[in-house]
Amino acid sequence: MKNPGCSNCDNNSELGFAYIDPQSGLLCITFEEKILPKGIKVLRPSICKTCGTTEWKTIDNK
Repeated sequence: MKNPGCSNCDNNSELGFAYIDPQSGLLCITFEEKILPKGIKVLRPSICKTCGTTEWKTIDNK
């Protein structure tokens, strides 16, 4: 859900990478380039750098 006061969500968002931390078992997000598994749909967060609004996107990594 977009922040109604932010006009930069569409233009100032960055795709992150979601992963499970092996030590804590928690879902974590990073912006470092990761090798994504091939042949499956990958869930990635799109985070606005202005207001912090997060939208989850599914990417088909063929």
